[in-house]
Amino acid sequence: MLRVAFLWHMHQPFYGDPSSGKMVMPWVRLHCLKDYYDLPARVGRLDNLKMTFNLVPSLVEQIELYSNGTTSDRHLDLTSKKTDDLTREEKAEIYKSFFSANIKTMIEPHSRYHRLYQKLADCGFDHEFAVRTGSNQDIRDLVVWSNLAWVDPFFFKQEPFKSLLAKGENFSEEDKGRLIEGQKKIIADVIPCYKNLQEQGKIEVSMTPYFHPILPLLCDTDSAREVLPSITLPRNRFVHPEDAERQIGLAVEKYRSVFGGDLNGMWPSEGSISEGMAPLVAKFGIKWMASDEQVLYGSLAKSGHAPGGSPHAVYRYGTEHGHLSLFFRDHALSDRIGFVYSGWDADKAVEDFMGHLRHLDDLLGDNPNAVVPVILDGENCWEYYDRDGDDFLNLLFDRLERDESIETVTMSEAAEKLQPIDLPRIRAGSWINHNFRIWIGHAEDNTAWDLLYDARQALSRFKNDNPDFDADRLARAEKSLMIAEGSDWNWWYGDEHRGQHNEDFDRLYRAHLSAVYSELDLEIPRLLLTPISSNLPETFLTEPDGVVSPQLDGLLTHYYEWLGAGKFDCLKAGGAAHRVDQAVSAIYYASDVDRLYFRIDFLDNRFLVDNPSKQVQLEIISPVSGVFHISRERLEKQPEWLDDIDSLKFGLDEIAEFGLDRKVIFPTGGGELYFKIGIVEDGKVVELWPPSDPIRFLLSDRGEEIVWDL
Repeated sequence: MLRVAFLWHMHQPFYGDPSSGKMVMPWVRLHCLKDYYDLPARVGRLDNLKMTFNLVPSLVEQIELYSNGTTSDRHLDLTSKKTDDLTREEKAEIYKSFFSANIKTMIEPHSRYHRLYQKLADCGFDHEFAVRTGSNQDIRDLVVWSNLAWVDPFFFKQEPFKSLLAKGENFSEEDKGRLIEGQKKIIADVIPCYKNLQEQGKIEVSMTPYFHPILPLLCDTDSAREVLPSITLPRNRFVHPEDAERQIGLAVEKYRSVFGGDLNGMWPSEGSISEGMAPLVAKFGIKWMASDEQVLYGSLAKSGHAPGGSPHAVYRYGTEHGHLSLFFRDHALSDRIGFVYSGWDADKAVEDFMGHLRHLDDLLGDNPNAVVPVILDGENCWEYYDRDGDDFLNLLFDRLERDESIETVTMSEAAEKLQPIDLPRIRAGSWINHNFRIWIGHAEDNTAWDLLYDARQALSRFKNDNPDFDADRLARAEKSLMIAEGSDWNWWYGDEHRGQHNEDFDRLYRAHLSAVYSELDLEIPRLLLTPISSNLPETFLTEPDGVVSPQLDGLLTHYYEWLGAGKFDCLKAGGAAHRVDQAVSAIYYASDVDRLYFRIDFLDNRFLVDNPSKQVQLEIISPVSGVFHISRERLEKQPEWLDDIDSLKFGLDEIAEFGLDRKVIFPTGGGELYFKIGIVEDGKVVELWPPSDPIRFLLSDRGEEIVWDL
């Protein structure tokens, strides 16, 4: 029987503003409606299913603040205010921010919400103009739908959501009030749901350090050099293992106060582990922690083991405070749920997943100590699935429940029952590319670390010099510093992840560091008054600025071959999620008088050579729709409208290059082209870029003036 250990990680940054106490962004509240309750509740409905849920303590704190009514957020405040009492500025703000949802899966399926979005698009996304041309009923319907679209289908048969969905539009203030009350009930039920299911033995709750810091970097920022020796680090070396210990200790206390008993397990923030932080975890009696399989391979090499090793086992690492059981996620299997299956039919996706489990069962044979760790984000992927993943999850959980060859176990059960493999050494790393580059090394990251260092030093000096200072103010200063030690701020600094809220994260990070000084009556450094982020949300997209006529041989023939092409940088285009098994690094697009050209670069230039079964997909979305599948040898699939196969030329080797006659798409030679690029395996898309809105490529009739958008 194959043991499978699922861990779903639930996390949002600490959004509380240090001056007002309100949440700067609404995502904790909205994810309560969409993700935090239904996933464990689905497990609770089945008899033989067991899973682990990792809750970040600061997320639990925010849920509690919403539950007891002691916090709010701007989105909720605008939702609660009577539509007739809204100012023109507030109405414009609603048009600007109340469409923050996945267009394809959360807006388009709801007719009224989609019509309101289309109306704003027809106004050129001019929010002021939308207010002038719209009605109060439009605003009220938009407010309701911006909340209702975040409600998981798990609740669709419950009131008030059932009636509101049936009504669809022309909502009243009373409808809005019922919606808010329905939200409050779900939020209030979230933590009790986890507590009750854990008491029943259906789930296990684990935690991260309190404010989700990268523990190895808190212990010593030089740990980043273990995997990346040439990385540029901040001006000041941050070495505060006592801070890491405090973040762990506060998590243990939070767990005990909410769930009772001792915390058994920990998914360290972003799966980040090192030899410096492991003893601190063991010191608190925590029995297990987890990371990624690439960290395992580096640790095995550091331990002097021959190449090999498998993530499908429990490992044991010894510290002066006792042994830790270690799990290493099967990242290919985990990422199929997180990044691949959202575009598939639910039945095909579940059959693919179960097929991989059957294959692993065959490989592992009768090994009585084997376990497959499936560890992933439990919230952000579902907005890319139809119906928030409802069909997929129902079918997957049902298949896992009924399959007599599979036993789902919690992490603690696996750690207690299975014989571990000794792992003498740990190589520092995270689940993302087994290093810490996301959080340190970029100029913006390093600036953020230096500002944190300065605030940490100022706080230490002040405590030494002022032993009788007001205890409450000192506690607030220390809390703001610990919040700033969280990983989320540096997730958005640098070029790796850009989004529409970068400026908000930057402002909130600096607000917490500023609060350290203001609570202590110290002068706030001028650097904290200046944005750290460059605020360039589309640095991953470069404008085409010339005519390109490449040789389509699958090789970069010379440096200038694609000079002037547009570029979509997939490494910089990530958002809240991040995949480990990404193959595509960049997409180029260009044209000359006769053809449209597309180029795909890979992280490994032998990707197509070593994976002959993989195909490249070009998806034309508009002005015509159709999909091309291209392998190294031939055109595998083409749209019906491609009458002349010779209209497509291609070469696949170290890179993928192909050209399509302009006249096939644009009889007059020019227009708007919307497209995506993907990787296909066994007829299924396993990687797609961009993951949401397509790339827009505008061509003049003569193929000269090229402009871009996304």
